[in-house]
Amino acid sequence: MKSTDNTIQGKYFQEASILLAHEGFDTHAGDGELLQVSFHGNPLCEITKNGGTRYRHEDVSTDVMSDALEKATSVAATAAEYMKLMENAPPLKASSLDAPYKLLADFNGYVLGGMESGHGVQLTTWQWTYDKDGLTLGHYFGNDYAAAKHDFALRSGLVQEQEQFTPEQLIEIYRCCADTMTSDIPLTCDQEERIDEIQTQIMEMVPDYAERMKAAMEQGASQQQMM
Repeated sequence: MKSTDNTIQGKYFQEASILLAHEGFDTHAGDGELLQVSFHGNPLCEITKNGGTRYRHEDVSTDVMSDALEKATSVAATAAEYMKLMENAPPLKASSLDAPYKLLADFNGYVLGGMESGHGVQLTTWQWTYDKDGLTLGHYFGNDYAAAKHDFALRSGLVQEQEQFTPEQLIEIYRCCADTMTSDIPLTCDQEERIDEIQTQIMEMVPDYAERMKAAMEQGASQQQMM
């Protein structure tokens, strides 16, 4: 969806459309009050100006469309979160910065900035110089808000890196969960439910988990052949 609507709602719908397009969705502004979303040519849902979703049960009756709705809902909520921050954030002022960034977060000598562009909001983390006049060591994330937030949390010390699992570690945990579920180990219903919850959480934390899981399995098979 291409839009020249510079209202708060228009900017949000434009940003959500950019993110949804990256995930294979099509969007249409409709009457302007709702953003219509379709998937593989089929109607899926409508997104409200506050980031909520509306849908008809008959449109999400299959597993594919139900999963698509879950993804679209997550994307809409993410875009709503950082677009609200952009709306209320002050300008990011630094002697070394010419671009019109806004200051989304500032803690312990590091900042998270966002700038509107034709390709969506561009998110970057920096370290302040010693006099807090300029910015240095920028990490650029495009409009990947989750990655930008995570990087800011680590750089600023809000989250300790040693307390975080890497994507590779999470994939190994997922694989071990899958092996446990298919093994002869007796499990209670509660244990199976907990394992399923862990796998679901990993799927949400590692968006490309399917590709990583496939690569891990292929690597394991290759190593077994060499033994």
